[in-house]
Amino acid sequence: MIWWIVLLRAVIGAGFVVTVSTVAELLGPFWGGLLVSLPISAGPAFVMLAMEQDAAFIAAGAVGGLVANAATQTFILAVVLLAPRWRWPFVLLGAIVCWFLTVGLLRQWEWSLATAVLLNVVIIGVFVPLTRPALRAGLPTKRPAGRRWYELPLRGLMVGVLVATVVTASTWMGPTLTGMAAVFPIMLSGLALMALPRMGGVASAALFAGTMRAMPGFAIALAVLGATANHVGAWWGMATALLAQLGYSAVLLAMHRRRQ
Repeated sequence: MIWWIVLLRAVIGAGFVVTVSTVAELLGPFWGGLLVSLPISAGPAFVMLAMEQDAAFIAAGAVGGLVANAATQTFILAVVLLAPRWRWPFVLLGAIVCWFLTVGLLRQWEWSLATAVLLNVVIIGVFVPLTRPALRAGLPTKRPAGRRWYELPLRGLMVGVLVATVVTASTWMGPTLTGMAAVFPIMLSGLALMALPRMGGVASAALFAGTMRAMPGFAIALAVLGATANHVGAWWGMATALLAQLGYSAVLLAMHRRRQ
């Protein structure tokens, strides 16, 4: 039964990546960034962990995920800065290397919920202004190249491997490492793998700059989960975290419509 669930997660994740890139092409980087910030891969991983682990494990995993989310910001920033200048395979490789290096550096310290939140506030406050020029460049009007035949199954494989690895390895990884693995930017990697060759470097940089502005919602969700899971239980904590992220997305949407 678990493998059927993994396969379902893989198919949903692959379809989501294709949808996000298509929406970004049609409506612009704001909508693509808003969609890709949703917990499509990390959410199922935490749900499946909650079926096997207690609330304390989930709360500690949320703190680890919050620390790794700061590393995800470096992944996004790397794509934004490198995409207009490098060939797409090197952009994706460079972004992944930045994520692992940042996680390796952050693992040198013990993190509490408060310090993990502060880390995210500082990272976002520094990185968002750096991506502003890429967002202003917007999306080009030329039609992107057609999709390659292997894109959809490749993204499904990536998401399926992530979920399966997190669930099976959680017993020996511990809560902090499990939380970090759960928020590995698998969706962002899949999106970059498809957007960079199709949309080009400038358009992909704009898309990921939009994602940078939506990602604080995911950080808020992890912070809420880490703060509430021990008090109300893992399931109510995850429900509250999801509502918090949706609330942040609603605020972004309202601000976007007001600017428009």
